[in-house]
Amino acid sequence: VKRIVSKAMTDRADELIIRVQSAPNDDALIRRLKTQKQLMFFRVSVISSDRRVLYDTHTKRLLGPKFSQEYVIDHPEVTEAFEHGVGYSENYSDLLGQKFTYLAKAFDFQGQTYVMRLAFPYKYMQELTRDFETGFLSLATLVLFFFSIMTWIIINHLSSPIQQIIHAIRPYQEGKSVHIPEIVLRSASPEDDFGRLAHTLNSLSRRVQRQIANITHERNEKEAILESLIEGVIAVDPQLRITYANSAALTMLDTDRSPVTNQHFLVLRQELCHDLLVRCQTEDAILSHTLQIKRGTERLYLDVLAVPAGKNRGAILVLQDNTTHYKLLEMRKEFIANASHELKTPITIIRGFAEALHDNPGLGLDVQQEITAKIVRNCQRMTNLIRDLLALADIERLPLSRLQSTDLLEVIDQCERTLHSIYPDAQMALHNHVGDPIDLVCDRSLMEQAIGNLVQNAAKYSDGPAQIDITVRLVEDTLKIQIADKGIGIPAADLEHIFERFYTVDKSRTKHVGSSGLGLSIVQTIIEKHLGRIEVESEEGKGTCFTIYLPTTLTAEE
Repeated sequence: VKRIVSKAMTDRADELIIRVQSAPNDDALIRRLKTQKQLMFFRVSVISSDRRVLYDTHTKRLLGPKFSQEYVIDHPEVTEAFEHGVGYSENYSDLLGQKFTYLAKAFDFQGQTYVMRLAFPYKYMQELTRDFETGFLSLATLVLFFFSIMTWIIINHLSSPIQQIIHAIRPYQEGKSVHIPEIVLRSASPEDDFGRLAHTLNSLSRRVQRQIANITHERNEKEAILESLIEGVIAVDPQLRITYANSAALTMLDTDRSPVTNQHFLVLRQELCHDLLVRCQTEDAILSHTLQIKRGTERLYLDVLAVPAGKNRGAILVLQDNTTHYKLLEMRKEFIANASHELKTPITIIRGFAEALHDNPGLGLDVQQEITAKIVRNCQRMTNLIRDLLALADIERLPLSRLQSTDLLEVIDQCERTLHSIYPDAQMALHNHVGDPIDLVCDRSLMEQAIGNLVQNAAKYSDGPAQIDITVRLVEDTLKIQIADKGIGIPAADLEHIFERFYTVDKSRTKHVGSSGLGLSIVQTIIEKHLGRIEVESEEGKGTCFTIYLPTTLTAEE
C-alpha cells in the first residue's frame, strides 16, 4: 500500500509539474496551481530555488500572518529533493495535528530548481492497508473463481488474434493487393503480445510502403531528369529489349512511345545502333559512331554512344543531335569556298592583265590605260570584299562598351546625306510616328552602316531616280523601322536566301554595281547583335520593303 500511495503521489506531482512548468513567472505558477483539482486530495507546497515557500494549500491559510517559509523548508524531504531530485518521509505535523506521508520532487522552472511537495494523511494510508487486507481475502476467492473461467476463455480465444493477422495479410501474400493492409485486432489489446505483434507488422508495413514510395519517387525523379535532357537515352536489357526510352530519343528516331517499351530494339529499325549495342556488351567497351538520318528534305546528324551497363545488365544508348554543328561546319566550308572564289576571280583577272602588259610591252597607250583601269577596278573589288569580311568579323565581336544612347533621327539624317552624295537624284522621305528625339541604345556607326546599306541598295536597284520611304513606329517596347522603295524588286524564289553570305540575286546586275554579296548578311548580323530582327517583303517590278525590329529596352549592360 505504501508503494501504491508513493507511486500515486509521484504521478500527481509529475502531473502538477507538467501543468505549471510552462508558466511565465511565479505568480502565473501559483494561479495555475489554484485551479488544479488534484489539490482537493493532497496538501501541496511549492518551494523556490532560494527555498522560499511560494505557495501552500493549508499552512498559509491556517497560520495567516504567522506563516513562515522556515516551517516548510526544514523538512528533510525538501532538502533531499534539492540534493537528489526526489525526497520522501513520514512525519507528524504539529500544525495539523496528525501524521503525514510527504513526497517532494524537484523540477526546472525558468532555468532554476523548484520543489513540488505533496502531503497525504497517514491515517488514510492505514485505513487503506486494513481495507486492502480485508479485501485481499475476498479478492483471492474471486480470483480463484474467475481464474478457471478465464482460463477456459483464453484457451478458446487465444487463436483469434492469430487468425485475424493471417486473414489480414493473406490478400497481400496471394498478390491480390499491392499494399499490406492495416491489421486491426478486435479481440486483443494494443499492450499485449498480439497487439504488439500487430503493431510491429503495421510498422513494418508502413516502412515498406515508405521505401516503395521513396523508390518510386526517385525513379520518377530520374525519369523526369532524363525526359528533360536534350540528348536521347535508350536503355536495353541483355536481350536488347527496350526498358526505357526518353522523348528526345524517340523524336530523333521518329518513333512513337507506345509500342517501344518491352519491345526488341530492332523495332526502331536502326541496325547500326543495334550492332553498337551488341558489340559494346560483347567487348565490354564504350563505342561511338555518327549516324545520318534523312527526314524529308533535311538530314540529321546524330552522335551515338553505346555504353555497357555492367555484366549481364544490358546497355545504354545515348543520342546527341549535332545537326547544327555539322551545318555550321558545312556553312564554314561553304563560306571559305565562296570567299576563295570571290577572291580568285579578281586575282585571276589581275594576273591575266598583268601578264598581257608584261608580254606585250609595245601595246598602245590607250590599251595600256584600259588594262590598268580594269586592274584597279578588280583591286577595288578585292578591297571591298576584304573590308566586308573584316567588318563581319568585327561585328561578331561587338563589345558592350560600344553601345551608347543614340538619337535614331540623327542616324537616319546621316544616311540620307551619304545617300545624296552617291545618288544625288534619289528622293528619301521620313515618316516619324514616334516623336523627337528617338532614343536607341546601339553602336551608332554600325546602325548607320545597316540603315545606309538598305537605303543605298534601294537606290542602286531602282530604275530612274529612287523613291525611298522610311517609316518609324513604336510597337510596345519595340522600334519598327520600315525602309521601302519602288525599285525592281526581288524574285520570290530568292527572298529566303538574300541574307546568306555571298548570295546575289541578279548576277549580271551585281557585277555591274560591284556587289560582293555580303551587304545584307552584314545588315542582318548588325541587327541581331542589337537583339533585333529584320524581315523583307518584295514583289518584282513593284519594289521592296525591309522591316527592322529593335528593342528600346536594350541597355549597355546587356
